[in-house]
Amino acid sequence: MPDEVMRDAPHWREKVYAPRLETIAIWLARGLEYSAAALMFALLPLGPFVASAIARDASYSRRYRATLRRGAAHARAMLRDRAISRYLLRRRRSAARPKEHIVGTCTHCGNCCLNRSCLFLDFDAAGRSSCRIYGGRFWSVLNCSRYPESRNDIELYRCASFTAVALPDPPARRVIPLWRVDVPAPEGGRVEP
Repeated sequence: MPDEVMRDAPHWREKVYAPRLETIAIWLARGLEYSAAALMFALLPLGPFVASAIARDASYSRRYRATLRRGAAHARAMLRDRAISRYLLRRRRSAARPKEHIVGTCTHCGNCCLNRSCLFLDFDAAGRSSCRIYGGRFWSVLNCSRYPESRNDIELYRCASFTAVALPDPPARRVIPLWRVDVPAPEGGRVEP
């Protein structure tokens, strides 16, 4: 074997450790992501009908070819942005990242919609984006309903309208708040301090 290959291999005396749980979770999430993308591409001819059912709008079926092109772009964008693995791993990563507060309001630029590749994204005459499934049941289970969750989301989609502000560090010592508790006086009586 070439020396380059053997250089990175562990020495026979070194102990080889099993992959960490986080690594296994990432592998599983990415495997599911590629499987879902393969399924999306395989079922692409049915996509316009599925989109019509989800959006409750028959125009996706009527504009079959245009919907096919947008569906393929949507599937590629989901794979490129790792939308499925980010969705599956969000709880594991939320505990590890620093505490931040998201500040800002949406300007309807459409960047957060898979960088303007979402199948359900529309633009009006003024260039403002809107979602055809916004507020629906299907929308509520997607990453869209939680955007932006973190600084990574804002950076991934290059969102100019939201920023992540770090929360102040908690005090070094635990502070126990003290307050006065008023005890009601007995009827006709007076409470002595």
